[in-house]
Amino acid sequence: MATQSVLETTQKALDRIQKFDSATLSREDDLGKQMSFADAVNPAELLIGLYKRIPMNALEDFSDTQLNTISGQAQADYNVFSQILAFNAQAGDAANVRTNILNTLKTRRDQLFDQLWQFVAYGVARNTDASLLETQARATIQSIKDQSEKLTEQLSSAKVDADSALAAIRAVASEQGVSQQASYFKQEVEDQEKLAGKWLGYTYKFAAAVGAFAVLSLFMHKVEWIKPDGTAEMFQLISSKFLIFAVLGYLLLMASRNYTTHKHNAVVNRHRQNALLTYRALVEASADKGTEDIVLAHAAACIFSPQETGFSHGSTDSSSGPKSVLELLTKSAAKSTGQ
Repeated sequence: MATQSVLETTQKALDRIQKFDSATLSREDDLGKQMSFADAVNPAELLIGLYKRIPMNALEDFSDTQLNTISGQAQADYNVFSQILAFNAQAGDAANVRTNILNTLKTRRDQLFDQLWQFVAYGVARNTDASLLETQARATIQSIKDQSEKLTEQLSSAKVDADSALAAIRAVASEQGVSQQASYFKQEVEDQEKLAGKWLGYTYKFAAAVGAFAVLSLFMHKVEWIKPDGTAEMFQLISSKFLIFAVLGYLLLMASRNYTTHKHNAVVNRHRQNALLTYRALVEASADKGTEDIVLAHAAACIFSPQETGFSHGSTDSSSGPKSVLELLTKSAAKSTGQ
């Protein structure tokens, strides 16, 4: 068996010459056609091809002497390549140096084959050994299986993450849709609050007017040009006071009713907004389909049922209200039985 240092040196030398690009030896651009090494490219390719027939994984089977032989040949040929790359056409006797290098490369292939043929043959035999190929094939198959299992696990994990992300996106979109619908009720609440504040101001003004006229009416009969002189004028004064009080009272009543109406509408729409925003949490908290139907029915009734106004008395028609819990539970049980 080879020592580690000799093996590493041989591997480095063999890898370097196997990866060498023979096209760089031409140097026709900087040396010109007459002094270029275009004729060295093909011989160099033959040498590199011979080195490539020695597999790297076969080096560990050779002895130190055999590795030194491979390493020495590879370093010698690489040195020739280095001479070509460092060749200076302006140096003395450059033509003879160029000719000697080319002659060396043209006859080098046969000499190298005599030195390395047994290593090439061993490498070919080793790579075509049936048992070795079977072992390598099994190792490759097992590696593929391991990688496929790993990819399958990653895909499964990615699918779970994607499903979670999709569910989160759907939940956010649903919540956004509910929030968008609830904003209409919120806007209505703000409008009704403004109108209620407006009519509350009118109520205060009409109430102040009634109070002021009541105080004024206590002293009206003492005014000289208003003071009644007889029964007819007294009756006329009383009728005028009553009429003014009736008109002011009616205006006060209408203002207060309008305030009550708009305030009532603001409260109802606020309740509808809250019902729309919170019913989903109640539905998700209940695992039973029947309970979900009940919550949904009551939320819909709260949102869409008609409301009383400030000018009506009594309760609205209960026939348009939500379905009873008993009816919903009965239908839910019937659906479960049918399934």
